[in-house]
Amino acid sequence: MSNKSKVIRCTLCKNVISPVEKIHDIVYGDEKRGFLCDNCYKDLQQYFIEKFENMMDALYQAGFYSEDYDEKYDSFQEDINEQKLFNNNFSNKATHSITSKNNKKKSDKINPKQIFNNVTKAIVGQDEAIKEIITTIIRNNTTSNPQFKSNIFLIGESGNGKTESIKQIANQLDIPFVIEDASKYTQEGYVGVSVEQAVVNLINASGADLVKASRGIIVFDEMDKKTDSGNRESGVATTSVQESLLKLVEGSTVMTTVGLFDTSLVTFIFIGACENVYLAREKRLGKKEIGFKTSYENKNHNEVLLNKSKNPHFLPDDLIKAGFKTELVGRIDKIIEFRSMTEEIAVRILLESTNSIFKFYIKELANLGVNVKIENEIKVINHIAKRAVKLKMGARGLRQIVVDMFSNIYSEILLKDIKLNEKYDCIITEDTVYNNKKFKLCKKEVKI
Repeated sequence: MSNKSKVIRCTLCKNVISPVEKIHDIVYGDEKRGFLCDNCYKDLQQYFIEKFENMMDALYQAGFYSEDYDEKYDSFQEDINEQKLFNNNFSNKATHSITSKNNKKKSDKINPKQIFNNVTKAIVGQDEAIKEIITTIIRNNTTSNPQFKSNIFLIGESGNGKTESIKQIANQLDIPFVIEDASKYTQEGYVGVSVEQAVVNLINASGADLVKASRGIIVFDEMDKKTDSGNRESGVATTSVQESLLKLVEGSTVMTTVGLFDTSLVTFIFIGACENVYLAREKRLGKKEIGFKTSYENKNHNEVLLNKSKNPHFLPDDLIKAGFKTELVGRIDKIIEFRSMTEEIAVRILLESTNSIFKFYIKELANLGVNVKIENEIKVINHIAKRAVKLKMGARGLRQIVVDMFSNIYSEILLKDIKLNEKYDCIITEDTVYNNKKFKLCKKEVKI
């Protein structure tokens, strides 16, 4: 019986690999999943190099470039040359997907600057935070090495655009995402929802495309509720959930109905108002502890810290002191602060934002034949802004006030049964901001 050498075919091109040709293993975790011939391996090397260079070029042209990218690029090149690139996340399906994309006509380059402009037109006053989020997500979406992936923690009061910015950025980049309420999750094995459900939700959001989902975004909102200091519940519902999340963030394989799913390249974003993190930073910066409520409710105290301190940004140690586990914090590379809404930002939201509820109502009334006239518009806008800042609800506070202002106006318009051929003027003043019954609705005289 003759001994015949085992035939080995390339997982990509399906050609038989010659015994004298170099064979490259495709390893998934600790398991060997396939082989690459030398030609396919070199093609993939070139593909990833070009993709990384295109990403860096786009960031540079958009003004988002950072010096640490040079170091990351050198490390990226070393991993490629040492054949480490294919030791993670290379299931057969993922490999074929990359090859098919490489063979397609190159799509237009991502335009980070355009995305930045679009998002900041809607979410006003958070330019620096949005810039960092865009940069990080683009970097994550163009690397195939989990070592280069960054996870994010967004900190700021409710209603200042944290979740909305992620939605807009992900939609413009065509990246699947889910926003999960962290408070509903419990430790695996207990009554409640296990954190793995977030992975299932992401896969569903991607249309059951595992490859697309593997580059998706999972957002855990209300994360401050998952610290012992931020919740009176037992550790099952708080810090133990952080331990469960750590497994996903580090990169684990989750069994789903459509197959095994690896979380190594998923971008995890944690969100919270995190009052205790603010306290930790204040203490670190030497601010006297005069009681949390007094300090946090001072709408300008964050700006004072930013102006006076040499290192005003949140540090990992601030999160740890606020009750987040060291291991989880160690997997978070970006801690990004969203500014509290000041009167200045509130005014800009009302006048500039493409999502301005104020401009929306004026346009809707115009469609009904009602022309809104504002007596001393600057004062009216300023009064709305002042009321909203006092509510401490961010843009949600603005919405609440504006909706209330126009509610009686709408009621009267509907009761008057305005006809299409009739035109009205609606006069609102500073008093309307505080009493929605104080407005005038006058029928325009038709000139013959």
